[in-house]
Amino acid sequence: MDKADSSSGGGVFSGIDPDALRGTIDSVRRDQEKLQDRASYYKTELAYYGLGAEELQDILHVASWARDELPMLKRRYHLSMNMDNVPYAGFKGMVQINEAKVTRAANAAAARDAKRATKVAKKDPEDLSPEELAELNTLFALNHDQYPFAEKVVGALGARKTLQLWYGMSNLGSAPGYGRPSDFKSSDALDEVQRNLSLTVAAATNSDAPAMVRWKKDMVALGGDPIAEPGPPPYGTSGGPKGFLVMSNLMRFGDYDDKFLESYGTALVKEDKQVLDGPGPGWGATGRLNHVGNDEGNDPLTGYMKALSNSPAAATVFFTAKQKNEAGKPESNFKYLFETREWPNDSKPGEESVTGRNSLGHALEAAMTGHRPGEEATTEDVKHSRAQADLFSYLVRSVSEDQDLLRNHEYLSDSFANISAEYMADLHRALSDDQAYRKQLFPMAGADANVQFVDAVRFLHATARNKEGYDILNVSQHVYAAALMEQQAKHPEFYDYPQKNGAVKSIAYDTGHFQGIIGKGQYFQSNEGDVQTSARDDAWKEHASTWGGSVVGSATAIATTPFTGPGGIVLGGLAGTAADELFNGILNGFGDDGDGDEREKVYQNVSKLGQTRISAIRTTQEAAKFATGSDSTGSIAGSEAGKGFQIANSSIENSEAENTLYTSDR
Repeated sequence: MDKADSSSGGGVFSGIDPDALRGTIDSVRRDQEKLQDRASYYKTELAYYGLGAEELQDILHVASWARDELPMLKRRYHLSMNMDNVPYAGFKGMVQINEAKVTRAANAAAARDAKRATKVAKKDPEDLSPEELAELNTLFALNHDQYPFAEKVVGALGARKTLQLWYGMSNLGSAPGYGRPSDFKSSDALDEVQRNLSLTVAAATNSDAPAMVRWKKDMVALGGDPIAEPGPPPYGTSGGPKGFLVMSNLMRFGDYDDKFLESYGTALVKEDKQVLDGPGPGWGATGRLNHVGNDEGNDPLTGYMKALSNSPAAATVFFTAKQKNEAGKPESNFKYLFETREWPNDSKPGEESVTGRNSLGHALEAAMTGHRPGEEATTEDVKHSRAQADLFSYLVRSVSEDQDLLRNHEYLSDSFANISAEYMADLHRALSDDQAYRKQLFPMAGADANVQFVDAVRFLHATARNKEGYDILNVSQHVYAAALMEQQAKHPEFYDYPQKNGAVKSIAYDTGHFQGIIGKGQYFQSNEGDVQTSARDDAWKEHASTWGGSVVGSATAIATTPFTGPGGIVLGGLAGTAADELFNGILNGFGDDGDGDEREKVYQNVSKLGQTRISAIRTTQEAAKFATGSDSTGSIAGSEAGKGFQIANSSIENSEAENTLYTSDR
């Protein structure tokens, strides 16, 4: 699928689905080999009888053509894996690649650069001149997505040498000790080296070349071993850090092969439990492993979590997989990392780092939503799988039963709110009083999460105590409700709810209930901690604009996906206008300012519960008006929202949401 892109000088860009193309490549490679083998066999067998020579030769030509085209297909695939690619509008999972880069000459150039890079990379890092280091970094930067560069370089190095290369380069800026100062002048460039080498290694793992198949197997096997043979004094006899420590610091960038991540994660968690439960000092390593961010790089789970956040499918598999705990009983990786594991302090001197657990939050976002953090959900993403929905259920229940798991690490709240924004239908079903028709009132596509009322209240209350968590929940729920109201009002024929004229009224009531729960959470925190909550000023608007667009798009997808036809086309042509208008109102205020009247701003002081209630009512009124075009419906919706907001206090009290621990009889 091609299209001209005027912004790129009129070049022709292809729309590529990396996963689908990889499947095609595997099929072509496998079938080409089979076709070649069988045609050659029968040509030889039948030659004695003078039969089939011409026909079988034609088949061999087809096999040869397929073999010759494989490098071009692989080149497109590797170009499509670049994480900076522009999405191909209108097609889930597709990205644009420039067809001008898909040439045999480009393949040949990448192979030449790979040969040069391999020669330099095989040197002892201590013997690299500053010029050679700069050259190697440039080769990685320019070629990591240029087939066949990555697989040739990384495959030629092998697993152990790849680890030794990064460990050696990473410590070039460190004083070698024993009074010998370092003369290395390029330590400030090592963050770029780390990034570009990581991107190269990530691209290489997506190759099925024999050398890379062996590399991936060896890397998992080497994870628990020191990366080098013990050296003579005075350089130490430790053999260097374990393979997992070094490799995970190369996982902070790039899109790694899912199967490799799965097998790597299984081995890593097994080793992690042994290391942290053992008598030794834990994962701490001599030397420096990380040059980006504010963590030392001495916790291998940090980099691995970053890799999972870029690979949603692998993240879902990893967090739902189980391994034995201390008692020998099966324990999910989610439970181990979120509830059980004592995350080591990996801060750099003079800094406080929460990178490890924060990366866990991002990886959980990917695992439960099906897309990378910060990306807008598509109609396919919001069709949650059973594994994703069950994982969300477990997250909600886990926080509900012990809120300190979140409150002691409240920086996770934005990730949990982002996840919740894409499970709005599930959460509303849990909170709804309409037991008979809640599924019709809040329709969804895909598997539903089994969330209980008490758990939903406690989870939302805990998440909303954090300002960022509250803001995301507040905005995402309002725009979801607006999109849902619009769907019901404009296309009731697609909305399977028995009370055709009462759906907007019910949604408004549940909106008030939801907003009351999270509003009380933010109010409770501001009073409990005597925290001054900042107003939603221009700075807040600018910040909200960075995530608001994806929230609006995702909310619209959640509300409309149950009514989509083939190709994600919304039945009836609904385009999410109400959600867009409502978000704009939340940012800039509501009301007709055509005559110079000041717009009414909402949610200006969420530390005052009365003002939050008024804002929830006004915003719900506007949502109903945008959705239906009726002032009277907006008035009714506001009244219902007020009732729902009022009842939220009883829900919080009955759920003991303001108590940290809760044990249900479920």
